[in-house]
Amino acid sequence: MKPTLFAILPALAAFSAAAQTSGPVGATGPTANCAASMGELPKTWEGKAYAVSGDTLAGIGLKPRLRLWGIRAPELGPDMSVPAMRARAALEDMLAAGEHQVSCRMTGWDRLCRAVAQCTITAEWPAGSKAQPHDIGLRLVEDGFAYGFELSSPPDWDKDASEKIAHFEAISRQGHKGLWPGWLGEPR
Repeated sequence: MKPTLFAILPALAAFSAAAQTSGPVGATGPTANCAASMGELPKTWEGKAYAVSGDTLAGIGLKPRLRLWGIRAPELGPDMSVPAMRARAALEDMLAAGEHQVSCRMTGWDRLCRAVAQCTITAEWPAGSKAQPHDIGLRLVEDGFAYGFELSSPPDWDKDASEKIAHFEAISRQGHKGLWPGWLGEPR
């Protein structure tokens, strides 16, 4: 049993890593088939969106799902873990604060044919403040419901996006915000 398990784990890790890789808009290779099955990826999209998981949105009238660029949240799989449900709820609360109206700029496809995008929402955040645009992924990291992921290639229009995410992740970890430290099993 143990040898079989150890043989399967590297294969699962490789599949997981491959499924999370972004490709540029119009890419060739594994992500090129996404346009054939999902339609051409728009450069931008604005509309109503709802949380599918802590890092993925479903847009009304948009065929592919949207994975938020630069972040990773707990998977909302068949086990329905508490951290995954909390991350999804945090994203849905943020969307509700902006009446679910988002504006997204696409960076490419991931290997699961989700559109990878940097999305903003205009909302009163914190409540009672003047409504202003917020980078959704950055806010999730800042609040401790996601961590930085695949930050080596920031979007052309936001070259310091990777540094901002890394900065706010460090602050949220240090402050034990949101899902830290329990999510990754870090000591308190």
